[in-house]
Amino acid sequence: MARSGTNRRQRALTLTARFNDQEAQVIRDQAQRAGLSVGSLIRFALLSVPPPRATRSPTVNHVEVARLIGELGRLSDSLKRVASHHNADPRVVEEIARNLSEMRVACFLALGRQP
Repeated sequence: MARSGTNRRQRALTLTARFNDQEAQVIRDQAQRAGLSVGSLIRFALLSVPPPRATRSPTVNHVEVARLIGELGRLSDSLKRVASHHNADPRVVEEIARNLSEMRVACFLALGRQP
């Protein structure tokens, strides 16, 4: 059974056009500022088809903070793995792990989420 959705039912054809790097970047930037896909922007500009409601995409800061949360988790795992193999001072390891955990909590709070 085919997936449902307006795009699947009504837009079966794909058209292509060639752009240089500057033109492509202008189109992408305009679409991003409008909160639209490139296809929606082009349909609106050429066919006067009203664009769908703009979707909220995460800001660059949100994307970077989310990436940072993942990196903090990997650092914590690496710290524990290295500490177990090298007889590290458990107090130092615990302090570093606590600092990483506090940074992770701060990142979640910055995103407006509960850790």
